[in-house]
Amino acid sequence: MSDEHDDVDEEANEQELTDLGGVGEEKAEALSEAGFETVEHVSAASQDQLQDVEGISTALAARIKAETDEVEVSDDVEAEIGEDDAGDEAEAADDEADEADDDEIEGLTDISGVGDSKAEALREAGYDTVAKVKGASQDELADVDGIGMALAARIKADIGDLEVSEDVEAEIEADEPETDETVETELQPRGLVDKTPELDEETERLLTERDRGSKPQFNRQDYHKKKRVPTSWRRPRGQLSKQRRGVKGKGATVEAGYRQPEAVRGLHPSGFEEVRVHNTDDLEGVDPDTEAVRIASKVGGRKREQIEELAEEREIRVLNPTYEEVELNDRPLSTETTRIGRARCREEQALVRP
Repeated sequence: MSDEHDDVDEEANEQELTDLGGVGEEKAEALSEAGFETVEHVSAASQDQLQDVEGISTALAARIKAETDEVEVSDDVEAEIGEDDAGDEAEAADDEADEADDDEIEGLTDISGVGDSKAEALREAGYDTVAKVKGASQDELADVDGIGMALAARIKADIGDLEVSEDVEAEIEADEPETDETVETELQPRGLVDKTPELDEETERLLTERDRGSKPQFNRQDYHKKKRVPTSWRRPRGQLSKQRRGVKGKGATVEAGYRQPEAVRGLHPSGFEEVRVHNTDDLEGVDPDTEAVRIASKVGGRKREQIEELAEEREIRVLNPTYEEVELNDRPLSTETTRIGRARCREEQALVRP
């Protein structure tokens, strides 16, 4: 029986690594560089140790172990493999410790997803250290300007393993959220909306006369009888047309005498002469005492605001101003062009426009 074991040992010593199934010269060289120089070394190693060698897969490691299980391993080889294994484990633990030290979060910008602007926003909100950020909840971080719920969750996941001192927790809990007070506001037009021009007595009389009088609509004949007939004016030319003959109640026809006085023709109801502007350069040469500007409809919000500011500096009235939201104590909250404000402005102008 002992002779059989001796024969197996001699065969194992004479057998080379390349004799193992699936192990070529490259695999044998990789095993030798990893410390498995003989078949006995390979037999003493575990499958996990073999598959850690570069180029040795899990399937190949299992195949090698199946072939070398019958090889007896001496105590010296087992001790050598055990020392190598312990050394590898210690080296791996050192590498992990080094990586942990390298990944340690020291500043706010070291947190995942937090750049310079986000870090500045966190500092302004009172989270000037990583410990304070760790002590805050996700909802509290999401309330910071520029920090949404998704980034807050990412921040909490990145710094979830930090320890927070009791002082930091107490300081964060002491910051109570501000209560939102309901403030009644209203929209008011910007600029010099109450400014009136300098007019002589005759012009004021003609404006009053113009506003007092009324003008017919001059609708087309029989527009109310036939759906296909529009209201746009066309002179009736029929021989039996009652509108052409001037029968009362059949609609007025366009004749001389309905026009406004020539001195006030085309003036704004306030008495200003309207000047259409598209940019700030168009304000040059505008007389603030007799002329008012109307901003073109295609002008954007930013340029419109520039025109209104310059017009207010030069005491020029804007006939179609934007509206700003103000509190009831007349303190402006925020300035913004709104469709509601423009609609109110059009309604007010339509009431006074002839």
